[in-house]
Amino acid sequence: MEHGSITAEDYLKIIDELTNYRGYATLNDISKFFSVTRQSVYDEMNILIDRGMVERTSKGEYVLSEKGKHEANIFLRKHRIAEILLSRALKMRWDLLDSEAMGIEHGITETIASLVCENYGCEKCPHGNPVPDISGNVTEPNDLSFQEIGKYSHVRVSRVIFESDDVLRYLQSNSITPGADLVVGDDGGVYFGHEGGRSMIPEDIAAAMKFFPQ
Repeated sequence: MEHGSITAEDYLKIIDELTNYRGYATLNDISKFFSVTRQSVYDEMNILIDRGMVERTSKGEYVLSEKGKHEANIFLRKHRIAEILLSRALKMRWDLLDSEAMGIEHGITETIASLVCENYGCEKCPHGNPVPDISGNVTEPNDLSFQEIGKYSHVRVSRVIFESDDVLRYLQSNSITPGADLVVGDDGGVYFGHEGGRSMIPEDIAAAMKFFPQ
């Protein structure tokens, strides 16, 4: 994913996503996501650590501090409302929303946000994630991660917690979006049905989602 100008808020967003996805963020993951050098990421992380936004939990692993999480939520409000605007008003394709929202999110004022919420509703973004309020408060759904769902069960997709281009393209191409019904096999794999039978979702893709049991 290429970006012309990557802000501190963009870093907070991806650290938040990676932490939800695997428990922490690494320099390599952030570098790959933004298509920038590892040194650039390292320098920015040190700035965020000095500002009290990010904490280094162990060698090479980073998470948001409480302060950083709060700032990330304020920014995520703008990002997710931008996704709603692109989806509902412009009918943009679902797998493009995250990337394209990154081009307009910084210009989403609270006046625009309020109008989007008034016209389209903003309880959740199109990827199923809750939209924080103006103060950065958010109520997370009581859903389950890939590791928490049991074998021989039926689940419904709640949301996508790691919105990389690869993840969203795979899900879009297989019509797997929030509300989709999936099956967990005896091998612990998550399967979706199609005309030819059923296929297992790659583990890294399944881990990028959360689910409601059925």
